[in-house]
Amino acid sequence: MKYAVWFVRLVYGAWMVPAGLEHFIHIFPQPMGGTPLSSEVINALLASHLFDVVKAVELVAGGLCVLSGFYTPLALVVCMPVAFNVFYWDAPLMGWTSSASHFGDAVLFCNLFLCAAYYKSYRAMFTLWAKPRAAGAPSAGTTAQTAGA
Repeated sequence: MKYAVWFVRLVYGAWMVPAGLEHFIHIFPQPMGGTPLSSEVINALLASHLFDVVKAVELVAGGLCVLSGFYTPLALVVCMPVAFNVFYWDAPLMGWTSSASHFGDAVLFCNLFLCAAYYKSYRAMFTLWAKPRAAGAPSAGTTAQTAGA
C-alpha cells in the first residue's frame, strides 16, 4: 500500500504542478470548453479572477505540497474543491463521453484515494460531539503522566 500511495502522490502532484503553472507562464493552451455551459463557466472564472486562485491552489497545495510531503493531509483537503470542479468541468459539463472526462475522473480519484490513505490524520475531525479545549491544555490522547514527563 505504501508504494501505491507514493505512486498516486507522484502522479497527482506531477499533474497539478504543470496544470497550475500553466496559468502563470503559459506552457500549453488553456482549454476554453467544448460546450456552451463549460465555456461560460471557464469565462466566468477567468473574468472574476477566481481562476488565479484555483491555479495557485493547484500549483502550491496540489503540486508542491503533495509531491514534497509538506502538510500533505491539509493540502489534499484544500485541493478537494479544485479536484471536484475539475471533475465536474471535464465530465458533466464537457460531456461524459468526451476525452477530457477521463482527466477529471483521474484527478478526483487520486484526491479521494490519497485522502483515504491519510485517514488517520483526519480522524479527530470526525468526532461527533467535539468540545473545544482550553489554550495550552493537553490534547485528548495525552494523560497526566505523559504530560508531566
